[in-house]
Amino acid sequence: MNYLRVIRNNWKKCTFGAAVSVYALQSLKTHIEIEQHMREFASNIQSNWAGNQPKKVLVVMNPVANKKRSEKFFKNYCEPVLHLAGYSVEILRTNHIGHAKSYVEEMAALPDAIVVAGGDGTSSEVVTGLMRRRGNLCPITILPLGRSVQAASKRIQIFGVKDVEYVKSLCKALEPMLKDESQYQSVIRFDVINEDEANDSQLKPIFGLNGLSWGLIEDINSAKDKYWYFGPLRHYASAASKSFGDNWSLKTDYVYTPPCPGCIDCASVQRQEAAPPVTGGLFTRNLVKYQKNAGGPKRTLVKNDECSKKVEGSVEASQININCVQNGNNFAELESQFISSLQPGWEFIKQIPQVTCSNILPSLVVKSRTIQLHPDGEMAEKFYSIDGEEYDARPIKVSVVPNAIKVFC
Repeated sequence: MNYLRVIRNNWKKCTFGAAVSVYALQSLKTHIEIEQHMREFASNIQSNWAGNQPKKVLVVMNPVANKKRSEKFFKNYCEPVLHLAGYSVEILRTNHIGHAKSYVEEMAALPDAIVVAGGDGTSSEVVTGLMRRRGNLCPITILPLGRSVQAASKRIQIFGVKDVEYVKSLCKALEPMLKDESQYQSVIRFDVINEDEANDSQLKPIFGLNGLSWGLIEDINSAKDKYWYFGPLRHYASAASKSFGDNWSLKTDYVYTPPCPGCIDCASVQRQEAAPPVTGGLFTRNLVKYQKNAGGPKRTLVKNDECSKKVEGSVEASQININCVQNGNNFAELESQFISSLQPGWEFIKQIPQVTCSNILPSLVVKSRTIQLHPDGEMAEKFYSIDGEEYDARPIKVSVVPNAIKVFC
């Protein structure tokens, strides 16, 4: 009874003490679990995957990714693993947009592997730098150190305690490289279409892994951090702020070619794209000619009469997504989704849960090998999002490059 009386008379202090105790115990439990997992993982490396000959690996790190926590996670949980496995580690800390792209493109000799320690933008720059090179390309591995990847974890972090499952995911991402398990992955190529006949300069393409997003849903996703004071509800707040806005509509013409598993015509088009690059403007300076990766898997080329067929159309939508998918015939193709069902007003407020989860069904789906977008002139103030990076909304050609790069996965 005396204990209950003390708690009742000092309930504020007791509540504070209980919260501190819970936090300390949870932190201790998390620390022990992480240490135990890292010990087991290190023992597994020494017994199974440690190489006799040292290999060189380049780590491309964005030090400001994930609120400047990506470098801390890499130093604590990834770099020791690479050293233990016998890798010689060189770290490139990017300090401006395009740094990783130019560095990888201009390297005198590629390392045995490249580790991407950052978000979608960093991985896009590394892939673009590799695809602009001639000859064989080194494989890459992508660590889930970006903010968007870590935020996707479904485990609730109490009082900001480090997530054990997240640390395990970092080790799991390194495992294929340690086992030398890789596979070819298709990438998406983006070319600006030069409609100015007086300008003969060739524009530089960029390459990405995650595709293009343009429209309302992308605007909501990019603006959610402005509503940080809403905490876990900031995504909903960002969507609610657009509920009664205007200028949702995206007007664009499109031209696409049907999906093709790879034929003589496709190979001929790729060989013709071997002209010297010339730098361009804000968008175009991020873009270069594509050289086919000589190390990719070989495929017998046949004649496909449908390959050169072009289908034209126009659409008015509030969101456009273009992604690379693997179809039922096991070859890569582009899937373009046009969403036209979103309209401002109270009906949109009811759809906010689906909008924040990207569960809105598209009004039109186009399967293609290439697709060109020709936005209306009024769309000049809007921006494409390509692998998380913004680019001017100009006429653009999107195409799939099958089996272009080796990825440890």
